Amino acid sequence: MRVDQSTQPAIEAATVMLVRDRASVEVFLLERHIDSDFVGGAWVFPGGKVDEADAWLPPSALAGHPPAALAEHVGDGSATALCVAAIRETFEESGVLLAHRTTGPVTAADLRSDSYLAARSKLADRNSKWDWSGWLADERLRLDLTALVWWSWWVTPMGVHRRFDTKFFVATLPESQVAVHDNIETTNSRWARPVMALQAAKSGSVSIILPTRMNLQKLAGYPSTTSIVVAGTALDFARPRIEPRLIIGDDGQVLVDHESFDHPEPV
Repeated sequence: MRVDQSTQPAIEAATVMLVRDRASVEVFLLERHIDSDFVGGAWVFPGGKVDEADAWLPPSALAGHPPAALAEHVGDGSATALCVAAIRETFEESGVLLAHRTTGPVTAADLRSDSYLAARSKLADRNSKWDWSGWLADERLRLDLTALVWWSWWVTPMGVHRRFDTKFFVATLPESQVAVHDNIETTNSRWARPVMALQAAKSGSVSIILPTRMNLQKLAGYPSTTSIVVAGTALDFARPRIEPRLIIGDDGQVLVDHESFDHPEPV
């Protein structure tokens, strides 16, 4: 993490925690390329910044509505753009497409097809901005906004060089779909029980940044994907805006703190 004296505006971003049921709940994690300009080498959830074009998809490319609680906070238009970004980034980085065709669900065979692989590659190309609305129409696809459950809200502390205002969502892995890293921005992937991922981070065998750790900790308290979805859609589910502040520990280590934390945390 690069600390900067100047404060940069936080960029709108969306992240998706894909979950599935096995012996217990598992969540999908990606290892970012070691040379990435953002948290290189860290294990993260699929996600990224909201693009301007995420607000431009025609209604025919969308199914359902964004989470009501999110729309209440940011408005329908911004909520839809956040959900589109979440689905787009998840497809790009994990190959999982939260969408359905007019003829039925998206299958593993679809995701392996030349058309879908090419679309994923074009979305990942940072040298050009690809409008995927035409491809969605050709494939008779509609992005499933109802697949997303708004889970938490994190903002990078002031003083950090790159800041993000990130909405974290939960989505259950669709049946017949397989998640796999893209070998571009991410170089490895795994499904893990939240508690095991946290133990790996504590031991130092993997790098997991604070918002990811805190969301893993929150997920670890639920026995099934159904219980996660039910909790996240409840009217009284709390999603406070968490923007920690940077502090310097006695040993010179950069820490972050927030009123909701039990103690200052390493970044």
